[in-house]
Amino acid sequence: MAHTAPEYPSLYSAVFERPNSLNFIRLVLATFVIFSHTPYIVAGVKVDENPLWKEFYVFGDFAVNAFFAISGFLIAHSAYRSSAGSYLVKRILRIFPGYWVSILFVIFIGGTLSVLTGHAPMGWDIPNAILYFRNNWDLSQLQYGLFNGPADVPFTSPSWNGSAWTLEYEFFCYLLLLPIFYLPFIRRHLKVFIPLAYLVSLSYYVLIQVLGYDWMTWALGLDPRNLKASARLYPFFFAGALLYLVSHRITLRPVITPLLATICTLAGFYFTWLVPHANIMQWTQIVLAFGIIALGTCLNVPLGQTNDISYGVYIYAWPVQQILVLLGSVSLGISVNIILDAIITFGLAWLSWTFVEKRAMALGRNPLVSGKKPTVQSAT
Repeated sequence: MAHTAPEYPSLYSAVFERPNSLNFIRLVLATFVIFSHTPYIVAGVKVDENPLWKEFYVFGDFAVNAFFAISGFLIAHSAYRSSAGSYLVKRILRIFPGYWVSILFVIFIGGTLSVLTGHAPMGWDIPNAILYFRNNWDLSQLQYGLFNGPADVPFTSPSWNGSAWTLEYEFFCYLLLLPIFYLPFIRRHLKVFIPLAYLVSLSYYVLIQVLGYDWMTWALGLDPRNLKASARLYPFFFAGALLYLVSHRITLRPVITPLLATICTLAGFYFTWLVPHANIMQWTQIVLAFGIIALGTCLNVPLGQTNDISYGVYIYAWPVQQILVLLGSVSLGISVNIILDAIITFGLAWLSWTFVEKRAMALGRNPLVSGKKPTVQSAT
């Protein structure tokens, strides 16, 4: 009797046509951000005196890198399958409604508590609350403090939304895909232009090494922090998009794929930890992109398969921890604060997903909003 060789799924089919654990992976990454930020919010500069806690920044750096790689893969798929109008509407509805509600949470809950506990020198007033929303709503000019607070807390720079800075770069990456996928000539040559976009994103880093930060910031008119963030984050996003381009050709096999995915993910974490002691991290984007996405296809974790609370965890963890500090949690220590922050943030993230994000995304599928023509089905 002839035996037929087993058919193994491609990376594409494993992500888009089969159950996977990418949402769970993203939830773990969002939790890593809590590990990264809580020590500094609770202990401030004293974290640097602790050899363990001072290294926890690497969890946040790694998580953001991996987020951008996953996003590049998934958003490239969205751009490939959607019209330009539908794509843009979906991207706006995925980022902004949940984010806007988190701003209101800071204004009415965080801001009020900071005033009541004596950590807001200005006091609560409507003009400054409106100004805070106006400065933050479109991500272009973030205002971190509110009512000059939270003041007299371990994290000395007043900040209610210390994680939000990456959202501007995320959304700009979405916009960068518009010409790539919707200009006819470029779309017909994606095999050329997506690798080219990845190489161009790497050029930031190369030029910084050759010309230096001072000259590059002067030439491009960018703040040094913006230049550094661009050189770091855009290559991870386009590495994910590049991986999507070849995902039909990548075959996933038992044993080999889980092992390789684990090795690539750990390598990405290790090289992130080496920064700034080694610059090799700047050349490992594709390694991490494959590792973290393939790992999501290898795991079978039900948590997250019907919801995605990772975004809510990401945007609420920082303000929740600041609120805990205002209420006196510093004395409980960093470990307890991480646990408390995670529990409360997960709850808020679930509420955000259930009542804001999921409904906004459903609105994006409405033909009247997305601009898609409804499909006419036969009555037979």
